[in-house]
Amino acid sequence: MRVYIFLCLMCWARSGLDPAGPKFSGKSSNDRLDYSDAKFVDVIHSDVNGLGVKEPLGHIDFYPNGGKKQPGCPKSIFSGINFIKCDHQRAVYLFMAALKTGCNFISFPCTSYKDYKIGLCMDCDDFKKKSCPRLGYQAELWKDILIERIEKRSLRTTVFLDTTGTQPFCTYYFILSIMVLDKTMKDGHITFKFLNQLGIVEEARLYEKNTSFYKLQEVKILAQLLNDVNISSIGLTYFQTSNQLCLTCKYSIYRLMLKSVTYPERPPLCNYNVSLKESEEVFLNLSTCMPQEI
Repeated sequence: MRVYIFLCLMCWARSGLDPAGPKFSGKSSNDRLDYSDAKFVDVIHSDVNGLGVKEPLGHIDFYPNGGKKQPGCPKSIFSGINFIKCDHQRAVYLFMAALKTGCNFISFPCTSYKDYKIGLCMDCDDFKKKSCPRLGYQAELWKDILIERIEKRSLRTTVFLDTTGTQPFCTYYFILSIMVLDKTMKDGHITFKFLNQLGIVEEARLYEKNTSFYKLQEVKILAQLLNDVNISSIGLTYFQTSNQLCLTCKYSIYRLMLKSVTYPERPPLCNYNVSLKESEEVFLNLSTCMPQEI
């Protein structure tokens, strides 16, 4: 079975939900879906190694979970037909979830899923006024920027996100920014945990490469939560990369900032002038950032 679905939105846009790959991959734009088929074309790729097509086709191309194996889908061929069709059909269910729920399926412009997973693509620099693009019907909100990127700069936009394996598939993204003003944290790194208003630890998936503070004044870490909760505090632990443990040393952070990427309208939370000791966990309450920091 091949699912090849286009949705017409407002009669001038077209959405491709995992357009068919077999016999269409590598074909000319006249023989497959293309951004020139409508004023605005957005595409969700959920089975690029199977029934879908891998190459970008639209003004914006979404690759949930890398566009390959979708969480919650069978991993064994012994599951029958669902093993073949589940990844392919996920694009449809994600689009429907975006319509039915209030979840913002935030997606991050990036050249590859590998770079996205290690936190190299989190700032959405070209989309600052509107924040990061969103999968589903909300993709239309970015149409002017996306159309300009192709028509004036010949730049295709590929974006990545991770979802859960069950409906409504929502996850929630935050960026933790840690700013230091001196070299006291040189050659070190930080681990952290989020706590909700009840003081319960919220498990977070972290997107980060092995980045130390060496020669850096600010480190940004992308984190994903499975639940939309109010984060009230953060537990921090600083580790020195060198083998020499200094129990009397203190390490200074000028500012911590936690900002929701999923709901950018929410005010960011901060804590200032933090002092850490090596390998000692510190819990810090968060409050609304100073006006000049927002």
